[in-house]
Amino acid sequence: MNVSKFEETKLPIVEIFSSISGEGISNGEIVSFVRVAGCNLRCSYCDTQYSYDEHSNDNIYLSPNEIVKKLNKLGCKKIICTGGEPLENDKAKRYLPIYLSTKGFSVRIETNGSVPLYTKEEINKFTKEKELININYTLDIKSPSSKMSEYNIFKENFLKLRDKDEIKFVVGSKNDLKYAMEVINSYSKKLSKNSVVINFSPVFKQIKVDEIIEFLKEKNKYFEKNNLLVRLSLQIHKYIWSPETRGV
Repeated sequence: MNVSKFEETKLPIVEIFSSISGEGISNGEIVSFVRVAGCNLRCSYCDTQYSYDEHSNDNIYLSPNEIVKKLNKLGCKKIICTGGEPLENDKAKRYLPIYLSTKGFSVRIETNGSVPLYTKEEINKFTKEKELININYTLDIKSPSSKMSEYNIFKENFLKLRDKDEIKFVVGSKNDLKYAMEVINSYSKKLSKNSVVINFSPVFKQIKVDEIIEFLKEKNKYFEKNNLLVRLSLQIHKYIWSPETRGV
């Protein structure tokens, strides 16, 4: 898809709003969210099931330029593009983060880890640029309790991660923690070399946070020895507002 065709497309959008970023590297920063509709996965603990259906009557359909205008009115250049799944293959919405980055926004893409990240060739084909320095990724790694772990793409995506990118293990059990360590051990050299931040985030009210903290303390020597950037990440918006509150 080229830019001209993309600009003529109406994209299914769930919501656009400004708030604090609730988790990860950008935790606590004021950002604007663009939540696109449609997702290829059905995680057991998903807290945004209202974004599953790209054909829902509750969606709004906006052109890329209309999205830019709404974001400009919100007055924040830091964008989190989330969903649903923003990077679904063969969907026009896949190109929205690239488009926003060409309009002067710094874009962090929250992606579920089951679809490929951008290649330089894909970016170049759309924008005529070799790469975009103002796009970063938050890449989910689906743990066993999500019931979607079979869809993880590891090697291909991990090779594309760079400084200021992050991966996220949403964990709900000791088995999830064990799985996370197996993944980290398999790809520790790539994660260390590219300075990728590794987040551990609890499934809300499913695992005690102090259990994760004890686990991180136990494994800290391993993390330090392998130069891994590991941290606990809580969804602080769920502690500030009701967990079911939208648009905050």
